[in-house]
Amino acid sequence: MLIDIFLFFIGLILLIFGADKFIHYLKLLAKKLNIKEFIIGLFLASFATTLPEITVSIISSLRGNSIIALGNALGSVLVNISFILGISSIIIPLKVDNIAWKNSLFLFLITILLFFFMLDYLISRVEGFLLLLIYGIFLRFNYKKRTQSLENGNNSSNKESVLKELIWIFATALIIVLGSHLLVDNAINIAENLNIPKIIIGLTLVAIGTSLPEFANSITSIIKKTPNIGTGNVLGANILNILIVIGIASLINPIKVDQNFVKFTMPMTLLVILILTISLKRDNIIGRKTGLTLLFSYILFLVFNFLFFKISIL
Repeated sequence: MLIDIFLFFIGLILLIFGADKFIHYLKLLAKKLNIKEFIIGLFLASFATTLPEITVSIISSLRGNSIIALGNALGSVLVNISFILGISSIIIPLKVDNIAWKNSLFLFLITILLFFFMLDYLISRVEGFLLLLIYGIFLRFNYKKRTQSLENGNNSSNKESVLKELIWIFATALIIVLGSHLLVDNAINIAENLNIPKIIIGLTLVAIGTSLPEFANSITSIIKKTPNIGTGNVLGANILNILIVIGIASLINPIKVDQNFVKFTMPMTLLVILILTISLKRDNIIGRKTGLTLLFSYILFLVFNFLFFKISIL
């Protein structure tokens, strides 16, 4: 157990250090490319922090366990919004760019589409391909809108510097992921040694652990007064989870959907995304009241799953 505690704190140190440097280099890159910090968070930061989940999605699907990718993706979406943005906005209201609500609305619409795909309790290869196609269109649309900004910022004098920032961004993202795994894996070992019930471990440490990089980045972005990066990271990661993680998983192997996803998880996910979208549309701020509402929604989700688990084993 002493080794578990030691590795837990090593993971915590790596997580804090990595998140601090990750946000630092993202902020530098945004300035050099003359791109809004929200856009950097929405695309680059989210891709860097979601890459491990994409990898797990591919491996799980190839092994015939696509349902793992679905559960991981939907769990991450719910945790990212209700827990991460909930706590972040309770600490300090998050003032973001006016494009944030549009991306939140896009997330809401693609989640409705996914819900529609799940109604027959199967996400087919065709539906998976459609999800990937939608992300391609989304990426292309935003690329065309930002091309001019990229051209203005990425001149010959700073290309080498931009490449250096990109390398550091992905290197620090790797440190964050490594730190997250060390922290969560050893926290689980410690909890098991303390005889904490596995259902509690699963609903808290494991669920939150998959979104720990986004959580670390969100808190660090508050400290560094760059809420656009943290919020963009969360929304971008959620869009990737719905379109890329689930899209790839179902394209490799059709996903058989558990009825609990359709009857509770998806409606709850849609609810918290709708709350977020309305809040952003109103004044481009995620306030403390919204944060408390989102956090309460997550607690409600945990309670329901705990009760459902107890009933199912009786």
